[in-house]
Amino acid sequence: MAGKTVSMGAILGLNNRLPPTRMDTTLPNRSKASWLQVAQNVDLTEGGLIQRRQGYREVLAGVFHSLWADAGGSYAVRDGDLVKLDAKAMTATVIVPGVGSAPVSYVRLPDGMVYWSNGQRIGRMAGAVGRALITPRPNPVPVAQVVGGSLPAGRYQVCFTALGEDGESPSTEPVALDLPDGSGMTFRGLAPSTLVYATGPNGEVFNEIGPGDYLSLSNTGAACNTLMLSELPPGHQLAHYRGSLLSVRGTLLYVSEPYRYGLLNLGRAFIPFPAEISLVQPCEDGLYVCADKTYWIPGDPLASAPTVVLPYGALRGSAAFDPHEQTAYWQSPLGLVMAKPGGQVAVPQDEALVFAGARSGATLMRERGGERHVLTARFDVEQT
Repeated sequence: MAGKTVSMGAILGLNNRLPPTRMDTTLPNRSKASWLQVAQNVDLTEGGLIQRRQGYREVLAGVFHSLWADAGGSYAVRDGDLVKLDAKAMTATVIVPGVGSAPVSYVRLPDGMVYWSNGQRIGRMAGAVGRALITPRPNPVPVAQVVGGSLPAGRYQVCFTALGEDGESPSTEPVALDLPDGSGMTFRGLAPSTLVYATGPNGEVFNEIGPGDYLSLSNTGAACNTLMLSELPPGHQLAHYRGSLLSVRGTLLYVSEPYRYGLLNLGRAFIPFPAEISLVQPCEDGLYVCADKTYWIPGDPLASAPTVVLPYGALRGSAAFDPHEQTAYWQSPLGLVMAKPGGQVAVPQDEALVFAGARSGATLMRERGGERHVLTARFDVEQT
């Protein structure tokens, strides 16, 4: 359906704060303009004209939610399954069956993969192929036993990892063995993918040992770089910032190890907030975090103190980012928020519109017919 533009004079937009008798106004240049009380299926052009919104037709049936797309691909949940959409063929390929009805958050990372989570499960996708977030730890854990050898006396520690197509797993919990002089270690339960790391006598650095038993000081391989790391927990929102994958879970913001997107150090890599986090939005020089309030964290989030930029939070799922303008958008209790680097925020709808409370929202950047719009929707709106 083609759009039709109708000239009605200058239209300023929607306004539900003014009474009906005061919708007409005079602009600073003394020209006349009007506010609208209601606008349905129309767009407002930059020149103040009303244009009928183009229609749509169904091309793929099903119960859909959590639609996401970028230049590299499109994904959604259809009838409870996570699918990859082909916009040309109008087909949906199931990647992860049975993810359910919980909203899914997506983010594409520099490795080219799309990472996803619904707060209960987490994984990644390479095109139409589902992948695990990380290689799991060896299970069951191999067992180290004392045997004869030529190791000097001392306390030795040993741990194990697994190496797979999704990288090296986190290490198992280190096990300490006190060895007398002239001893060694043998291992039971090793798989072909298992790597063994051990310290020297009374040492603390875990280095890889060669295949077989540990009978002499042969721990001369690479240091274990996944020692005591954990898998990044699933979250209701994922984001990417400065080489780390972020996962939001309840009141905690988890930050992965740099460029090891599924791994984190539980001893330091999380930030607690006073209330449940509804939204995280990275910018080039910091993070916006919305919980009981809206916080700005400049630079390294694990080394910077948050500052309050708005006294309220945001609607879950309502963030969008315009990379050309370096501007983030989301919805708050007072309407749309525009956020730029440096902690600069504005709430442009507050003067004209009053919003009822809502549980969640969605925001879309759209460019069509020479016009650029920010489209917003609010869900589970409170009745007034």
